[in-house]
Amino acid sequence: MFKWILFFTLMISLVSTVEAHEADKQKMPLPLGKDISERFTGTVHRHDLIVADDAYKVPQTNVITFEPGSYSGWHTHGAMTVIGVAGLGIYQEWGKEPVLIKPGDVVQIPAGVSHFHGAVKDSPFQQFVVYDKDWQPQAGAKAHSGPVSAQEYNSIKFSAAMSKAAAEKKKNEFLFHYDEKPFTSRNFNNPVYLGKVLSKPNEAGSPEWVYVVFPKGTYNRWHSHKTGQILIATDGVGYHQVKGGKLEKLQPGDVVFCPPGVIHWHGAAPDSSFAHIAITPQDNHEVSWYDFPTAEYAAIPFN
Repeated sequence: MFKWILFFTLMISLVSTVEAHEADKQKMPLPLGKDISERFTGTVHRHDLIVADDAYKVPQTNVITFEPGSYSGWHTHGAMTVIGVAGLGIYQEWGKEPVLIKPGDVVQIPAGVSHFHGAVKDSPFQQFVVYDKDWQPQAGAKAHSGPVSAQEYNSIKFSAAMSKAAAEKKKNEFLFHYDEKPFTSRNFNNPVYLGKVLSKPNEAGSPEWVYVVFPKGTYNRWHSHKTGQILIATDGVGYHQVKGGKLEKLQPGDVVFCPPGVIHWHGAAPDSSFAHIAITPQDNHEVSWYDFPTAEYAAIPFN
């Protein structure tokens, strides 16, 4: 009888552990992507968002997700900008003090600087990485590389800062900070809210990332951008449509690539708020505006 009780207790424990593990994954707001853990300590995933090309001229952009206690080794790469998305992370340059990364924090990493990054012990961490994927070190350049030891990692303490950061994050239902004053424009059917996720200059050489929050039922006019536009959906449910094309439903992690001069519109679903990051190649904000997509929007079904 005791053996059976022990067996069922063990099975319940295992199921609870798996459920907790899956729950941690579900807490992350953006897709995990593929498992790349073989290059890290712990479990790490990568989701590719933007592949650098000559059409948009925007740096490579990925989402990296670290499970609690997971981290990289010491390494170098091309100039990179890291943006905290969710959870709490660690960044440390070789020879310097470690830095806690909170949601919305921006870390600039110069090309060739040895560093490591990852999650703190008791929190998963998700980040954007924007970087020069084509960088090559100069011949003979030297930088520290190799694994981060368990002793090095375990010696990092952020307890007081972690509690404060976690409490502050709960105040906002959206991923990133935005101005509480509504932005009113004749090109939107209702006011929206604006924020800045990434400013210039930055190490990655990226255009600015503007954060746009659409209350439910809010959308913009048909319009086109001289240099095109890239949208990264971050919160809620939204829609996007190219003139003459199909209506696209957007959820966190979806990316829209609208070519130069192509007419499109985007906004929130009728029954859901929505937010996205807007990236304008070359920071060229020359836009041509047209009528509202009134009929197209009216045809959207409630979710």
